Amino acid sequence: MKKLFLSISKGEPLRFLGHLDLLRTMERAVIRSGVPVAFSEGFNPHMKIAFDAALAVGVTAEPLYMEMKLEKDMTPDEVKEKLTPQLPKGIIIYDIKDAEDSIGNLVTFLTEDVYEMEGPVTDNGEIDNVQENIEKFNDLDTFIYQRVTPKKVREMDVKPMIIQPMKVRIEGNRAYLTFSLIRSQSGTVQPKDIWKLLAESFHMPWTVGEFICSRTGAYRLEGNTRITPFTKIEK
Repeated sequence: MKKLFLSISKGEPLRFLGHLDLLRTMERAVIRSGVPVAFSEGFNPHMKIAFDAALAVGVTAEPLYMEMKLEKDMTPDEVKEKLTPQLPKGIIIYDIKDAEDSIGNLVTFLTEDVYEMEGPVTDNGEIDNVQENIEKFNDLDTFIYQRVTPKKVREMDVKPMIIQPMKVRIEGNRAYLTFSLIRSQSGTVQPKDIWKLLAESFHMPWTVGEFICSRTGAYRLEGNTRITPFTKIEK
């Protein structure tokens, strides 16, 4: 059984497509393409394809990594040639490669997600003090955030979850926020929480619920170096 890694996009036309719907979209495209994808065994066999993470509804990704197992041998170029014409608008294949055994599962291999959020500038915050206020947050050692849901209130220290200092800029009437979050199997803060806490506690000039979010990178941190499943590592 052959395993491939794919680097694809979840673009703007599919921004509000949920994770399961995106997975089903890819499954249908694979079936139409005739690529000999492998299936699991048992009473309810499923296609052996998986994304590197479940993106929240409303989040785009460039790239989004995917793994796929084949029943028969086929080169990455052959798979790309067959699969590309079957993809809907919003999904682009950037690259395909034979999977490396050393990487294993993409979900556990990747440890960092980089996001950019943007929204309209409002007079709710302090536009002139944006840089000063973001530096105040970056300089903190700890910040306890309360995530309130209909079922419970959860307190979390968000600072250990943010890998790099956050950056913010104002361009015209739009605000842009860039940050990276650690990926953990036990859960982490969500981008919408970051947007909310900065507006409420650090006077950022935007409204809590008005934003769009894009994941602009997913990496594994090796020391201070970022690598992806497609990084060529010298042996």
